[in-house]
Amino acid sequence: MSEFNRSRLLLPMVAGIGALSLMLAGCAAESDGPAETTEEQSTTTAPAVDSVQIGLISPLSGPFADNGLQARLGTELCVNQINEAGGIQSLGGAQIELIIQDTGPAAPADVANQLQSMIDKNELSAVIGAWASSYTLAAIPVAEENKVPMVTESFADDIVKQGYKYIFKLPASSALMGSMATEAILELAAEQGIEIRTAAVVADNTSSAQVSAEAAKSRFESLGVDVPVSEFFTPGLTTADSIAIKVLASDPQVIFVQGSLGDMAILQRAFRDKGYAGPLLGAGSGFVTVDYAKTIGIEETNGTFSSAGWNWDMPGEAAAKFKEDFVAAYPEFEFPGQEAGEDCAAVYIIAQALEDAGSADSVAVRDAISNVNITEGPATMLASGKVSFDETGMLMDTTPVIIQWQNGVPRTVFPKSIASTDPIALQ
Repeated sequence: MSEFNRSRLLLPMVAGIGALSLMLAGCAAESDGPAETTEEQSTTTAPAVDSVQIGLISPLSGPFADNGLQARLGTELCVNQINEAGGIQSLGGAQIELIIQDTGPAAPADVANQLQSMIDKNELSAVIGAWASSYTLAAIPVAEENKVPMVTESFADDIVKQGYKYIFKLPASSALMGSMATEAILELAAEQGIEIRTAAVVADNTSSAQVSAEAAKSRFESLGVDVPVSEFFTPGLTTADSIAIKVLASDPQVIFVQGSLGDMAILQRAFRDKGYAGPLLGAGSGFVTVDYAKTIGIEETNGTFSSAGWNWDMPGEAAAKFKEDFVAAYPEFEFPGQEAGEDCAAVYIIAQALEDAGSADSVAVRDAISNVNITEGPATMLASGKVSFDETGMLMDTTPVIIQWQNGVPRTVFPKSIASTDPIALQ
C-alpha cells in the first residue's frame, strides 16, 4: 500500500500543504501480482512539472445535465483538495489541471469527436467520463487509439468486454443493476406477504437503460412474474400519455422505469394521472439525481427503488467525509449525487496512479492504474470498499447499490452489508 493511501485515511481530505508531504510521499502501490503493462510503459521518473492534465467529458447541458453537474462538482472538489494539499509529490508538487468538455445532447459519434479534440488540444494524462454508456462506448476507441486511460462511471456491460486496455470501469454491470433491483423489490414484497404477478418495463433507448431494462425483464420472468409490456422511448419526452395507456393496460403491480429526470417527471405524472399507484424501480439516471424528490414531489417519490453506482450514505469514513466536504463546498445541496462520489473517487485513483508512475505520460499512468491496490483513503468510498482492477479494466468486488427514496432523500437499503437503513413498505 502506498503512503498516499495510508495517510489520506488518517488525515482530513482537505489537508494543508504541510501535511501533504507526509500523505503523498509514495512508493508504488501494492498488488497481488504483476499487472499487464503496455509496450510503451515509461521506465524513468519524469522531472518536476508545474501541472498535469485530467479531462472530464460529461453532459453538462441537455436532458442529463443534472447528472453531469454532479460529475463536474465532485471532480472539481477533489481536484481542488489534492491541489490544496500540495499536488502530485512524485512530480515535484505538480498541480492537477482539470479540462472539462460538455457533451451536451450530442450523438455518440459527436462525443467521440469531442474527446479527440480534447486530446489534440491538451496533454491529458487521463480522462474521466463520459457518463452515458452510449457516449462512453463511442469514446473508448478514441482513448485507446491515443493511449489515454479513461475511468468511467458508465454502466453498460460492453464497456469492458471488447478487449480495450485503456478503459477502467467503476460501477457494476448494467445487467446486474437491473436484476438486483428486481430481486430487491420482490424480496421486500415477499416479506410483506405481497405476491407480485405482473410487471412492466419502460426505459429510454440509450445503451445502459436498454440493458438494465432487459435484465430486469429477464429476472422478473425467471422468478415467475409476467412482463407483457416492454416500452422504449427516445430521451426528451414532451408527453407520456400514450406510453402510460399502453403500459397500464397490462395492469402491472410494479413498473421498472428508467430515464432522465425530465423524462421521469413526465412519465410519473402520466402514470399517476392514469390511475397507477404502485411501486416504481429503476437503474440510475433520473432516479439518482439529487433533485428527484424536489422535482417529482416528496410524497410521489417516497418508496421508489433504484440501483446506483454509489450513494452518499455508503458505510465508512471516506463516504462520510466526502459528504461533509461536498455539502460544505456546495451548500445548495443536502447530499452529493451518485456521479459526484464516483468521479471524486476517479480523481483520487488517477492521482494515485500519477504518484506511482512518477510521470504524467498517459501510457505510464494507464499501467499504474491497472496495478493500483487502494485500501484506504477517499477512493475507498466506492461500493467495493477498495480499488483494484481486473484484466478487463473492471473494478473488482464491486456491487450495485440499491437505494430507496425515503422522505425526500435516497437511502441505501440493499445489499444489507452496506445498507444504512431498512426499506420502507411498498405503497
